Amino acid sequence: MKISKTGRTIVAASLVLTSCAAPGGTTVPQMTRVAYYPQCYQSVALLRQQDQQFQQTMAVNTLAGAAGGAALGALASGGDWRGALIASDMYHDSGELQRAVIAARQADFCYSSAYNELVANLRSGAVSKPEAAQHFAEIDQGEHEVAAILAEYGKKTTASVQQYEVAFNQEAQRLNTTPAVILADVSAPPPPSAAQTPAPRPATRQVSENTRQLVQNYSKINQQVSEINQEQSSIEHTATARRNDMQSLGVEIPA
Repeated sequence: MKISKTGRTIVAASLVLTSCAAPGGTTVPQMTRVAYYPQCYQSVALLRQQDQQFQQTMAVNTLAGAAGGAALGALASGGDWRGALIASDMYHDSGELQRAVIAARQADFCYSSAYNELVANLRSGAVSKPEAAQHFAEIDQGEHEVAAILAEYGKKTTASVQQYEVAFNQEAQRLNTTPAVILADVSAPPPPSAAQTPAPRPATRQVSENTRQLVQNYSKINQQVSEINQEQSSIEHTATARRNDMQSLGVEIPA
């Protein structure tokens, strides 16, 4: 990711003034032994790659945007340039999260199809129980690896959103209002056209386009963090149910 001169200045200054540590953490080690379903693991590998890229870019974005803005807020002229930078960072992070969710769902769909086929073959006798155990182990490992990577996303994005929240609250203070009021103002419907009779509604504060983008992206990234966590929980619950089902079919599941 190319960093502008302004971004580099903010990173340097924020490190000096705040000594803020970039969020992140170690990536999840590969836990899937790929033998039967390489096509499913392609999506897992893609998710892993995106996780590594997200960790690197998020660290730079958070320091250059939210942390830098918090440290240098007093130097911002009206706050517009800072709001634009932070909004851009949040937009980038939001796109990364969306790609992660898509890759996770593709992997889950592939493993789900493989599992359904495996159960059908087991019931028909086309696959022996020992062989089914080997196939299922790979499916189970793949699903748990996806869930583990999503858990890492959840940790990183939560740390990132906390930094963005600082900038969001500072923007509210700059406008002499509260975050809830800004959210309401940005969510308000556009004014009616001249040909329509205007319906009475409460007056709203006029916000700049930078502030509007910051608020909208902040709301979106919060929603996607919740979506990441829900996806992780759903995959874990499904994996547990499958293990129970396989055991009920007489397949020995390794601990």
